Amino acid sequence: MNKKYLSLSLVLMMMLSIFAGCSAKTDAPQAPADSQQEEASFQYMTADELKTIVTEENSDYVVFDVRKKADYDTEHIKGSVSADVDSIVSNQDNAPAKANIEKALAETDVEGKKFVLLCYSGKRYAEAATGLLKEAGIDAANIYTLEGGYKGWTFSDLLEK
Repeated sequence: MNKKYLSLSLVLMMMLSIFAGCSAKTDAPQAPADSQQEEASFQYMTADELKTIVTEENSDYVVFDVRKKADYDTEHIKGSVSADVDSIVSNQDNAPAKANIEKALAETDVEGKKFVLLCYSGKRYAEAATGLLKEAGIDAANIYTLEGGYKGWTFSDLLEK
């Protein structure tokens, strides 16, 4: 009988220590406020939404294809502008990517426009281009990324080669 109470007591003490450990406040590292703000400002657009924009005349949006220039030259969405940012993503010199974004902005009527970024999968190239656009003075609220990137684009009738 004593063994039964002893075993039960040990089990109860272990459970109490587990619950106490789970409920204890831990000081997990917090992301810097700027990092949280960056994540909050990253916006996505679906392929269907972009299709509507691409087929509109006089759209308030500009599509920047931020993939490698060679891939843009092979195939791209109608009306998109090449703005290759590969040099940042491949950890090389940032100057070529910055120059490509500046050139694309200079060739585009950007007054009052919103930007949709088209990259391979909707992540790294878009993040790099977003940073460069913001450096160029574009408000983060006016920058969108195609959800799923070029892989998410299924409207082959709106492609140019």
